[in-house]
Amino acid sequence: MTASEIIEEIKRLDPKEQMGVIRFAYQLDAERRLTGKELSSLAERMVAAANPAEEAIVREAIVRGFYGHRQNA
Repeated sequence: MTASEIIEEIKRLDPKEQMGVIRFAYQLDAERRLTGKELSSLAERMVAAANPAEEAIVREAIVRGFYGHRQNA
């Protein structure tokens, strides 16, 4: 099954079941560590950031991607 097929199946779920899928996706994102290539790409984005707010957002993504989700952060 492809990602596109999974997305189409999720669209067919009732709203309550979709919320369960969304919660799972957020949890998965919070626990997932990024690959070296993904971290390098984010570092390049941070260096090229046009403003401090964008830089802070990218920096947080790097920290989360390197260390994973921290409970007491």
